[in-house]
Amino acid sequence: MLRSVCLVAIAWGLWTAPVEAAVEVYPKMVRLASRRSRVQLVITSRAADGRLRDVTHRATVSSSKPGLVSVRNGRVSPSDRGVDGRAKLQVVWQDETVEVPVEVSGQKQPDPIAFKYETLAAMTKQGCNAGSCHGSPDGKGGFSLSLFAFDPVHDTESLVRGGLNRRVNVFAPLESLMLKKPLLRVPHVGGKRLRPTDAAFEILKRWIAEGARPDGDGAPTCEKIVVHPGPSRVLARPDATQQLSVLAHFTDGAVRDVTRLATFDTSHRDIAAIDADGRVTGLSRGQAAITVRFLEHLESVYFTFVEEVEGFEWPEVAEHNFVDRLVNSRLKLLRIAPSSTCDDGVFLRRLHLDLTGLLPSAAVARTFLAEKKPGKRARLIDRLLATDQFARFQALQLADLLRVNPKVLGADRAKLFANWIAEAMIANRPYDQLTRDLLTSTGDTRLVAEANYFAAIPKTEDVAEATAQVFMGSRIQCAKCHNHPFENWTQDDYYSIGAAFHRVARQADRISVVGGGEMVNPRSGKVMTPWGRNRVMPRPLADADRRVAFAGWLTARGNPFFARAAVNRIWAHLFGRGIVDPVDDFRSSNPPSNVELLDRLAAEFEKSGFDRRQTVRVICNSQTYQRSTDTNRFNRDDTTLCSRAPVRLLTAEQLQDAIGYVTGTIKTVEQSAAVVAESRRELEGVRKDLRTKRPGWEAGLVERLKKAAWWDGAWWSAGVFTAKTPELAHSTDFGPETSPGRFDASGAFGPNKIRWQPRPGWNRRQQINLPKGARQAMYAWHVVHARAETRVRMRVVADDGMKVWHNGQLVFDFAQVLADDKEQQPEIVLKPGPNRFLLKIVNKGGAWHFTWWLEPTQPDAIAAPPVADLPDALSEVLMTPAEKRVAEPAARLDRFYRMRDGRIEKLRGRIQSGARDQYATQRPFPGSDAFLKAFGQPERNTPCACERSSEPTLDQALQLLNGRRVHDQVNKSVARFSKLEDAAVVVELYLVTFSRAPTAGERAAATEHLDAATDRDAAIRDLVWAVLNTQEFIFQH
Repeated sequence: MLRSVCLVAIAWGLWTAPVEAAVEVYPKMVRLASRRSRVQLVITSRAADGRLRDVTHRATVSSSKPGLVSVRNGRVSPSDRGVDGRAKLQVVWQDETVEVPVEVSGQKQPDPIAFKYETLAAMTKQGCNAGSCHGSPDGKGGFSLSLFAFDPVHDTESLVRGGLNRRVNVFAPLESLMLKKPLLRVPHVGGKRLRPTDAAFEILKRWIAEGARPDGDGAPTCEKIVVHPGPSRVLARPDATQQLSVLAHFTDGAVRDVTRLATFDTSHRDIAAIDADGRVTGLSRGQAAITVRFLEHLESVYFTFVEEVEGFEWPEVAEHNFVDRLVNSRLKLLRIAPSSTCDDGVFLRRLHLDLTGLLPSAAVARTFLAEKKPGKRARLIDRLLATDQFARFQALQLADLLRVNPKVLGADRAKLFANWIAEAMIANRPYDQLTRDLLTSTGDTRLVAEANYFAAIPKTEDVAEATAQVFMGSRIQCAKCHNHPFENWTQDDYYSIGAAFHRVARQADRISVVGGGEMVNPRSGKVMTPWGRNRVMPRPLADADRRVAFAGWLTARGNPFFARAAVNRIWAHLFGRGIVDPVDDFRSSNPPSNVELLDRLAAEFEKSGFDRRQTVRVICNSQTYQRSTDTNRFNRDDTTLCSRAPVRLLTAEQLQDAIGYVTGTIKTVEQSAAVVAESRRELEGVRKDLRTKRPGWEAGLVERLKKAAWWDGAWWSAGVFTAKTPELAHSTDFGPETSPGRFDASGAFGPNKIRWQPRPGWNRRQQINLPKGARQAMYAWHVVHARAETRVRMRVVADDGMKVWHNGQLVFDFAQVLADDKEQQPEIVLKPGPNRFLLKIVNKGGAWHFTWWLEPTQPDAIAAPPVADLPDALSEVLMTPAEKRVAEPAARLDRFYRMRDGRIEKLRGRIQSGARDQYATQRPFPGSDAFLKAFGQPERNTPCACERSSEPTLDQALQLLNGRRVHDQVNKSVARFSKLEDAAVVVELYLVTFSRAPTAGERAAATEHLDAATDRDAAIRDLVWAVLNTQEFIFQH
């Protein structure tokens, strides 16, 4: 409410002399409960028009009982007389007087120094434990402190017992190195950090004199700090100063003023400064965050400093929705005039590039520019939002963050994952649902696309960091080793988030959740509870998937991170800069440029059911989005408040596609649509044909399986298990050998509750490659179904050792498998029905693989269908009645049937090449292309948006001027333009390149160039090359 009052006051009467109406004093009552208590007053003058002015250092403060307290610069402390009592503080400003009760107590009681909340706080304030000083990982000069005092135990040891006990001298405190060095009484690389007049000096000296003791057991801890005034304040220069007060709330109920021990910083040193006592001074017009830290607690106050600007008048600009109202209110406050609305050509090109990544075709530009019917911009926005091109371009951006990287996942899995993201965008799946599906995914990554999120990020810590950065907008990496230096993230917080993902297991192509394993804070050894904010931890059952509780908390309405991070990314995409910038660095010391706008966008996003498309619609319909890039004298320096549209370099993919559009080397969306439509009709016919033939195909294979002497069924695996030696790996029972004839697919064994994982890609007679390592063992379970009692020969190939049990009996046990050794080809008798094989594959080191199969001993034995016709795992599915088939295996059978036919994949490829693959902005993952790399295409190795670079480089200039790609495409452009008349060439070129008609001067110059040329094809190439190298083309306006 205070914020609103301030804004209204500034808007109504900023530039008139204030008429003082009232004086307010904070706190309402002063309690000094010990000899060293201090309380910082904040005295505010409220003018009749609602304006606020800090008068803490100008008001007169006196006590009704002289000698009880002393007041200096608004700071109240007990007098030197050391007496208890009560009185009234009389605060006088101009004609106003306010009385504040004051109570003094405990003056005869001991008041020892608290080690953590005074000694360490004082050292933090003086910078002793900063990252550039003794708080660095290795300390400085042999003296190490924990960063910002996050580990008091370490600091006690270092201060009291380190340095040959020279750092503190309890008998002669002033001889202590921890005082002499910062006072520069002996040489100190860190320079002068302490003066005898500093509050920190008195605290450190007294702590040493009291015996340099740590805090006792059960000492109260600080729960939070409260900064006043907060959370924001508007100040009009020249009265742009503000005293801050910092109160610490402790677990024993005590509230103590820690203003003199808090550290202060500013986000914009050219806009606001703050001194060591917490007094803010506005230096220029603008916005800044003042960050207040008291040990691990951190809060920020957002200040807006305003001043008169000569000649400023607010122009008449349209306001289409709440975006405009909230943006304009901030611009009015800071006296920044917005630019006018851009013309239709600029809007058309900007919108197409932002929403689809592609230029509008010349035909689309011609139609849109000619249309006169009102509302055409809103209709265009709706039309583009409904296209597959919009969905796939959004999917490209999300795939960047989710690391859809074929170098890591392989081309097939990367394509599957990218298609899942794209299909979610095409279906406009709610963002909260998409996120929950992603973060709780399990299964075979060749079939369950979203499970590749965990396949792409192999370590628990990396998953925690990536999830926080992508979905919470928070960079928590610093908290891995220590409490975050710039935010309220603690080391416990970091490992609590990690605990939600710690039981995710990755075995070859499969993602699963195991039943055991805890995340431990390596510093404290404490087992971490899975994360929930504000210490409200979701506590799932021991065997439950902890990710479900985390994902539910993350995507719940009102979550302080999820919606705000999502809409901020959308805003950044449309404006080139987030409301919080960088987009994945939300912290109180990095304030939003418009808090009200961010909060409203997040609220509307939640209200829409987390509909990203609706958020884009609202923003694009605003006049703010549709502003011109032209500047005026009031907004030419604005880069954060959206008073004008930013000029932005096209992304690597946008630029490559734009060059293809202009030169005619790729089809337009409209041209591709016809190919896609025909292919989709043909695809539906193929699907109908396959549905008709499916029963016959299944029946034929079932009949062959029934006639076979035996057929191989599904494979499962468990492990890897490690041992101290290869011999122990071979001989140790890691669980399954206790009952080698029994198998429970849903059961778990061993101390880590290892579960069996299905292996649908494993088959007889095929080499199965396992992860490299040393002194390892893995178990495999396989079922062979026999029609009758049958004698067979077992064949094994492996690089090291193997054991095999048949129906619980050990039939093969060799520490080194030899391929041609007859002794290693035992004959066994298959019993009618299922025969159960347990295999233990051992690896001594290096490469690891095995091959296993059965051979008939009788030449007339009828063989099962080969793997090419029917893989082992699908034989089992096929022999299960359709109504009893489990969903995932049934889907594999369906996919195998369709893939073996080949026609569906061929048609899908044609559809994708027509609708997607020819466009860099629509492809599932990055291509290996020097042009794309030069213009900043990310390799998708991190979750950071910063991996995509937009900085201009020399390589970019060379690529455009004479790079191979541009050269070849410019040469091919002749085919597009050569059949047109000179005037038509110029118009067509400008429409497709700039979405506008050429000016009279441009038309005349280009036509004259073509007309005078002796080689018209060369002249066309020159003209195309020239427009491709203009700023208007390579930048978005």
